[in-house]
Amino acid sequence: PRTPRILILSLLILCNGPKVEDVHETFLSDHRCCGRASSVVEDIQQGRVNKKNLEVVLAQYNEDLSWSDKFAPVRTVYCKGASCPNDSTRLPNVGREGHTFLWHLVNHYDDLADWTVFSQAEEPSEGYFGKGRGGGHLLKGVTFEDYLEPHGDSKFLMSSKVHLPTLAHSLRSTFKVSPDDDDEFLGTSDPSHTCPAGGMDAWGPYKAQLWLSDFLSQKCGVETAAISEALRVFWEDTLDMPLPPGNVVHFSQGARFAVSRERLHQRPRSFYESLLSMLESEDDGCFSYIYEWAWYYIAGKPVEAPCQLDGQEATGDLEELESAERALSRWTDNQQGGVSGGISGGGTAKTPEIEFVGKAPKLKIYPNGGKAANSSWMMLTFGKIQEVDEDGKAVSARSINSLASEKDITWSQVDMTIGGAAAQVVTMTLPVEFKQSCKGDLAQPDSSSVTVEIVLFSEYATITYGSETFEVSPGQLKFNIESESWPFCATTDSLKFTLDIKMPSGS
Repeated sequence: PRTPRILILSLLILCNGPKVEDVHETFLSDHRCCGRASSVVEDIQQGRVNKKNLEVVLAQYNEDLSWSDKFAPVRTVYCKGASCPNDSTRLPNVGREGHTFLWHLVNHYDDLADWTVFSQAEEPSEGYFGKGRGGGHLLKGVTFEDYLEPHGDSKFLMSSKVHLPTLAHSLRSTFKVSPDDDDEFLGTSDPSHTCPAGGMDAWGPYKAQLWLSDFLSQKCGVETAAISEALRVFWEDTLDMPLPPGNVVHFSQGARFAVSRERLHQRPRSFYESLLSMLESEDDGCFSYIYEWAWYYIAGKPVEAPCQLDGQEATGDLEELESAERALSRWTDNQQGGVSGGISGGGTAKTPEIEFVGKAPKLKIYPNGGKAANSSWMMLTFGKIQEVDEDGKAVSARSINSLASEKDITWSQVDMTIGGAAAQVVTMTLPVEFKQSCKGDLAQPDSSSVTVEIVLFSEYATITYGSETFEVSPGQLKFNIESESWPFCATTDSLKFTLDIKMPSGS
């Protein structure tokens, strides 16, 4: 009977975890002791893991950090906002999170943790819905804690990929792009898989991002047609690596990843210093965005791409890529087209132009400027305004079936600066008088007015409207429709406004 007791005692002795000062040596191999179900967070809070083993680097502007308090013993915060936490390091507000991460690598190159997690300071949550609209860049099925677990020499959970020659993007199916996305059809990612594991966790089709070429052209100061070549030079000269197979770069939207000290040391400190210097004069410039695509290749020097391509994708034969290349070619032609007689086009978008067509509520927009026969254009025709009941049927007493027949429509056009960007604002105002009364008992006025405001931007800008913030680019159009004192026949009715949009083939 004593023998089992001796065996049990021996097991207990073996399961005594290493002393705090010895954890440094064992964390990367296994932070758990003898099968004990101990989470990394528990190990942090009980002192079994410290900043020699694990460091969480957060790039903060003014985000609430309370979500990360449970990692406080291993948390390092770099702040660029107006009000910074007492335990943070203040940095100049340049270069976005890329500047923050590189500053840490340069200044702590000799004392990096075994495992470093890099992240923006916004609370992690599923997907990304646009600037100021929510989403903390996690794949469905993944938590921030998954990044704390050492996994090989790095942990990158790829949510996107970009085809560098065309800038066409493909999204992982488990990455939400709207809060309304149905979880049932998204699938779930396995946090142990860098790339889609198959089934409902897969890559979506490539989609052209025509605005992106113009955006990078302005940010990087190169002509639109030269962006692909500029990216190749950056990859081969600055990163000192060949372009990935198929010219496809896989990346994590939101720049969240974790890397071992050994992998980070595959690059000399001077390499990170060089990349940092490229951001120190940038507020929100070119390299801030390109680095987000390249972190897998910046943080160390991997010998293989993170994800495999299929045969067609590797050779660029996918129909979506060919379509994106044709679309980019048309876009580039429009943006860079010259004029005969010795005047050639520049590398930036031309000022959009607006043309009123007749006296009808109709206007023609040339997003790239100019009214030449081959110019891209878009015709907006304001059709009708109808009050509809809860069944969707038009209420004839409160409907205008053809705005073209209205004689009192007035137009105005002014140049304005909105959010720091030049814009043209066109306003259509229509006074409305109703000659018929509603059939119901509600006493209503018999007149109203409708105002349509169209904003056509000539420059890039970040716009705040109410509680929302969004980005616009040259040639992008926004419009608002307002109705004042509309005499609804019933409180359950609503307004239906018809706007027809017409574009030429190939535009």
